[in-house]
Amino acid sequence: MTIHLALHALHTLPPSNVNRDELGSPKTALYGGVPRARVSSQSWKRAMRTRFSTADLIPAQDLSARTRQGIGQLATAIAERCPGLDGGQAAELAETVLTFATGASADTASARRKTTVANAPVTREILFLGLRQIDRLAELAAEGADDIAAFLKKKANATAVKDAAASRDAVDLALFGRMIATGDDLTLDASVQVAHALAVHRTPTEVDFFTAVDDLAAADDNSAGMVGQREFLSPTLYRHAVLTGPDLAANLSDYAGAMDVRQVTTAFIRVFAEAVPSGHITSYAHTTRPDVLIATVTGNPLNHVGAFETPIETEAGGHLTAAAARLAEHIMLTDTAYGDPTARSWLLTLNPHATAPLHSTATRVDSLAALADQAAAELSQRTRENTLREQV
Repeated sequence: MTIHLALHALHTLPPSNVNRDELGSPKTALYGGVPRARVSSQSWKRAMRTRFSTADLIPAQDLSARTRQGIGQLATAIAERCPGLDGGQAAELAETVLTFATGASADTASARRKTTVANAPVTREILFLGLRQIDRLAELAAEGADDIAAFLKKKANATAVKDAAASRDAVDLALFGRMIATGDDLTLDASVQVAHALAVHRTPTEVDFFTAVDDLAAADDNSAGMVGQREFLSPTLYRHAVLTGPDLAANLSDYAGAMDVRQVTTAFIRVFAEAVPSGHITSYAHTTRPDVLIATVTGNPLNHVGAFETPIETEAGGHLTAAAARLAEHIMLTDTAYGDPTARSWLLTLNPHATAPLHSTATRVDSLAALADQAAAELSQRTRENTLREQV
């Protein structure tokens, strides 16, 4: 049996539009026959990746960049190693090496955008490369800068370039994986699963009509400088994610940094709780934290969204207390029917009365730091034990 960390959260957002569709409307889903607010997993995963940096949870050199500007990124690194090259030469060298390493092609000349190095084109594909991978490719490019075509014809050099691009030397890459259509050997399955966040209640979309006043308009001019409207909603969300310990350990096999599985898991739990998508944040200031956070180390990770298939409805208003009680009951019943008897859980709650059914089975903690530290230690230990059993 493999081992997983399952995270569950109840997270209330104020009026906001954190994740919008192609028309600018908040994303929704039909669940239990009623419309709910929805925040896509991709949106929350990007917020988590960004949080690694802004909260200084992971060193910058241990992270990746998802971008079409990889040629410019590589050209910058090459220029630092080859000061004799001008920007155009560095960009040309970077394009040759990155195309060879990943199969990604530069965009057409008419669509080229300037990046950090003059005349560096963007790639047609978006790439997800670790900063250490870029550095290794730059070192190899600098080594063969005099005649890069001849350099790449040598099997040892070609293999080194391919291996540099395919390495897994980044923490966020180990967590969230990578799919690059131009190179199967670059694809890496994620060790993390992230569910779409879903409102626990029926969620009507509202419309905010707004005007902008012209500060320099004449005193008798009562007209608006402009008018507009924006849709928003105010959901209480159920959020869920799973981190598979052995998969994380395997994905970190090329990692040259100082963080281990326990430290990476701690950072992941932190960003799961702290990250919030930033769409329209200057208009709504919607940064909040989960009111209920549950971490379970188990061989049987389950999504408990079924607790809310029947939407929460209350006469007195407010969904959180009822949702917390419903989630606690659903977890207890599901664990009795299908659960893993070896599972261990930790609970951080701002609503202890509603989550009382869980208090006998989950260890209550007073802070996110305590929950992250204890759950990460358990996952790390059981991952090591799992690995040792498989080696016997």
